[in-house]
Amino acid sequence: MQNHTPETQKSVRKNFTMADEAVRDLDFLAEVLDKNRSQIIQELIRKEAETHRNELRLAKLKQMKGWFSGAMGDQTIQSIKSERNL
Repeated sequence: MQNHTPETQKSVRKNFTMADEAVRDLDFLAEVLDKNRSQIIQELIRKEAETHRNELRLAKLKQMKGWFSGAMGDQTIQSIKSERNL
């Protein structure tokens, strides 16, 4: 099985419309960064998607906060160790 990176995956052509100002900004970024429009769009989409994925992961971790301490009840590590030594 091959491991495809975004750069080696098959291209898919998608047409979309955008405001003139957005096109000017896209052209500006392409010129300044010495990349083509598609590269700029792909990078921005990947960055935005990764940001949202990380936010979702963080929210899930925050929901889990307390699960592990709550599973032990009111016991502390020291009290567990002392009970084990009895």
